[in-house]
Amino acid sequence: MTMRHRAIDSFHPGQYGVPMRALTFLIMALLLAGCSLSGTDGTVLPMVKDCNLHRQACTLTDGNRRITLNIAPKPIPVAKPLTVTVTLHGIKAKKVQLDISGINMYMGYNRVDLHPVNETTWQGRAILAFCTNEKMIWRVTVLITTPDDQLIQAPFQLVTERNRRYPEPAQ
Repeated sequence: MTMRHRAIDSFHPGQYGVPMRALTFLIMALLLAGCSLSGTDGTVLPMVKDCNLHRQACTLTDGNRRITLNIAPKPIPVAKPLTVTVTLHGIKAKKVQLDISGINMYMGYNRVDLHPVNETTWQGRAILAFCTNEKMIWRVTVLITTPDDQLIQAPFQLVTERNRRYPEPAQ
């Protein structure tokens, strides 16, 4: 028997089970701690659910800060280019992004950078992924990085329904 075979023959599955489980737990704990430590300097505002982005721009107000999100065209189509406009009042930003995520179904990573139009308005292009669910609930979050690197998250809810024609906005 060679040295290699002796090592394999003498290995018992339970022999290293406890240390390997402890090592795995330690690695997972460190990874999760790293994830939870990122973004601790941020503010997450309450989600806007009572405004229909298919019909109008929606505004989240927090004290003297206002974040207005407008998505065009209206009604908002799925799997077609969208123009996203964010207007800020009472907030200075050095970077603005839009994060689109599925609430009732994971839809992958969908984050776009918006570009400044002027001091208060940021704009960019996005797309809603096609979903096979009859009803899809989206979290459309405006991510604002302030000049002092604080993160403000302003979430808006958007609901799309397959095969549904959304009424045209009132004129």
